[in-house]
Amino acid sequence: MYDLGSVTKNVSRFLLNWLTRNLLAGVVVYSCFLPIKYYNYWFSWHVILCTLGMIPLMTEALMLFPSDELWTTQTTRRQRYWIHGCLFLLGTILVSVGNIDTFYFLEDGYHLYTIHGITGLISMILFILSIFLGLMATYSQYLKHYLRPVWFKLAHNFVGLLGYVVGVVSLCYAYYTDWFVFYTSKESRLIALIATILGTLWTINGSLMSAYSQIRALLNY
Repeated sequence: MYDLGSVTKNVSRFLLNWLTRNLLAGVVVYSCFLPIKYYNYWFSWHVILCTLGMIPLMTEALMLFPSDELWTTQTTRRQRYWIHGCLFLLGTILVSVGNIDTFYFLEDGYHLYTIHGITGLISMILFILSIFLGLMATYSQYLKHYLRPVWFKLAHNFVGLLGYVVGVVSLCYAYYTDWFVFYTSKESRLIALIATILGTLWTINGSLMSAYSQIRALLNY
């Protein structure tokens, strides 16, 4: 006999995963269509590259590990680690190029004096740091004389998750920069903001559960 509670849980999580991907797909289309339609050389590439790096790539990198996720049922744990690493690395490259593009071409460094610019820079730095921590976590068995492997995994998890959350905050502030306000309506920005927040809250649930397990392992050591 089927466990009704388990079936209900699995179906609910499947629907939430599906809804999250659709919400964030809408965000990607919304954010990338505008800079293509109103193409403006370097600035359009900043929006496109940062959006693609943050949403489809970073999101899928974080959604790899929950036990009920589609990725999980079709790949081994080792394969998931490599896919996660490739997605995260590519996402970091796109975000970094998109940010450097803006920092280089924008006059007087104005971008760095806005909340959007500051949070974008912080998230980029955290992503880069998380890659190094991810490599240390991957080869943590060779570093166990210095720290337990779970410490490296927890550090990678925490820094990567923090970078993602800060990056999403930057994206949310981007909707209210002068450029977005000029080309979009108040209603469309509100819908994009809500979709981004809801999608993000569900995206990070797997990483939070993983961090919880890692913290418990440390406390029970």
